[in-house]
Amino acid sequence: GEEFYLVKWRGYPDSANSWEPRKNLRCRGLLKQLHQDLARAPGGPVRPGPRGLPPRASAFLVQKAEQRRALRRWEQHLNNTRSHRGRIAVENEVDLHGPPRDFVYINEYKVGAGIQLTPVAVGCECSDCMAEAAGGCCPGASHNKFAYNEAGLVRIRAGLPIYECNSRCRCGSECPNRVVQKGIRYDLCI
Repeated sequence: GEEFYLVKWRGYPDSANSWEPRKNLRCRGLLKQLHQDLARAPGGPVRPGPRGLPPRASAFLVQKAEQRRALRRWEQHLNNTRSHRGRIAVENEVDLHGPPRDFVYINEYKVGAGIQLTPVAVGCECSDCMAEAAGGCCPGASHNKFAYNEAGLVRIRAGLPIYECNSRCRCGSECPNRVVQKGIRYDLCI
């Protein structure tokens, strides 16, 4: 009635593998992950029998481990190339697909197809962009709504343009109308 786990000891050959009772293991996170994977395995939830795991479940666990390693490598690559404060985490608990092949993470503006940028010739003269947004600030001057609320969250409908203050504006870097240009400041999970 006691659960035992076959342990592959890091840095040791397979001949050193040993069966250990749960009470000897100090890897709660890994055990929890294993049981979650067994619950999601084909034909799951899978419970080991006297002969171990069914072959399909074993194959699934191996594929899941390979996927996690690939996702960790991709996560490390993304974090090595980021230029913002927030860390990037990568998860996939839906299927066995690894990192997408056609995904490119960028840290700068990317203009969409059919969009022409014109250099900014003017900036606002606001002392408080949030209070003066309706008329004088950059969004109001171009007859658009102020895109952000007090917390810096987007409050306009998707698809509408966002006009942020720029280098020609009198307001400083802490202006509430400078959100996108500051980059990601919080952790992001893909």
